[in-house]
Amino acid sequence: MTERFGAMIVRQQAVIRTQPTAEDWADARRKTSKTLEEMTPEEDAAITADALSDPDNPPVDDNAEFMSWDEMQARLKSRTRVAVDRDVVERFRRAGDDWEERINAILREAAPTDAAE
Repeated sequence: MTERFGAMIVRQQAVIRTQPTAEDWADARRKTSKTLEEMTPEEDAAITADALSDPDNPPVDDNAEFMSWDEMQARLKSRTRVAVDRDVVERFRRAGDDWEERINAILREAAPTDAAE
């Protein structure tokens, strides 16, 4: 019996990123062009079951509201950074995932009203 010390297995993997070609886009359009009317009930059920079983992609609530890309960008541009002590932020975070919304609600209530309103 032979003993080996210090043996190392090295595995290399190369990832090459390329820009999609016109043929790539045509292939993608072909694959996704099947309309709901052309889909069989079995295909639709299989796709729905796969989507519902994906833990990284939960179903969207029927009451969900969506915004356009432009609206989202406008909202992000209108944000302001405020320095808040770390212990204050941690207290809000420990109280729940909606901590940012709660801080905003408290600040809105505490903010002075504008005389023009």
